[in-house]
Amino acid sequence: MIDGMVIVDAVVHPWDMSPANQNPAAQAQIDAVYASHKLSFDDAHAHYRLQPDEFFLDQSFDTIGRAEFVESPVDFAVLHALPDLGFGLNHITRPDKCAAFRDAWPDRVKFYGTVGTPVLASAIEEIRRQIDEYGIDGVKLYPAFFYDGIGQGWRMDGEDWATPFFEYCQSAGIRRIAVHKALWLEPAPKEAFDIDDLASPLDRFPDIQFEMVHGGTAFLDQSIELMQRHPNLHMTMETSFSYILSRPRVFAKVLGRMIAGVGSERLLFASGNNLAHPAPLIEAFRDYQFPEEYQEEFAIPPLTAQDRANILGLNGLKLYGFDAAAQLPRIAQDGFARERAAGIPQPWSNLRG
Repeated sequence: MIDGMVIVDAVVHPWDMSPANQNPAAQAQIDAVYASHKLSFDDAHAHYRLQPDEFFLDQSFDTIGRAEFVESPVDFAVLHALPDLGFGLNHITRPDKCAAFRDAWPDRVKFYGTVGTPVLASAIEEIRRQIDEYGIDGVKLYPAFFYDGIGQGWRMDGEDWATPFFEYCQSAGIRRIAVHKALWLEPAPKEAFDIDDLASPLDRFPDIQFEMVHGGTAFLDQSIELMQRHPNLHMTMETSFSYILSRPRVFAKVLGRMIAGVGSERLLFASGNNLAHPAPLIEAFRDYQFPEEYQEEFAIPPLTAQDRANILGLNGLKLYGFDAAAQLPRIAQDGFARERAAGIPQPWSNLRG
């Protein structure tokens, strides 16, 4: 919590980029992912950049937990399991590890499961298993599958895989589905990250809340139009929130245009930890105001205190079902809170000592 505002980090995913999980045929993509991490911070926050020996490992959930709840004023977080993204050999963030961390800190953490197969029956069986074994709180999907040395994109409006998969999720009680869109990551096909396939599932599954992860990194006008037509679409601002440090003019344009177009009630703060660190993003936003020249240039209204509170946490509380009245008093006494009260450590303290 900061200045009385509850903080929910909508995307946290400790990546396994250890040498044992790297696809040797995808070195260019591996290098690009690390470069993207470094670009999340301006020079004033260079100490938040992980060094190569700190980045290219199987990130400990304890490291990420301390970054969220001790080094940063985050109250609640949503873990996203990730399949192979084309530059790995197996899961980039394993569901079983997410479940174990969620179960260790149930008042702090929710957890989205994932699948990574184009075989519909196998995907349904895998998500059924994660529902039964882990009690997942939602599903995270990547818009491409990788097998036999190829990357196959899939469409959200596809009748062969997506629609029956969403139908199963709906029947199984899943009410939150997050999909990586807008931000292209090779070696996946670029068209897989387009958003022209979202309208149909948003219409067909009105009781499922869909999150466009990396919202605002591309297709800004189309994203706003989709949100105007579909109240079950939320913008999860992983990557685009880092622009507050690294691309401030773009940050003002993206956030300001979204608020002007649809309000702030479906915009979600997300760090993408460990690709970024939440602390400098939150600190930069706590008193943030759109500069006057950007308000004029982009025809955007001033940011209000309610907007900040909505984006940092109130929207996340509602979407993910955190009970602030019951859970805030409990987490105020937990191990993370006691560590933070003893003194806020430097970033990545679990790695750097």
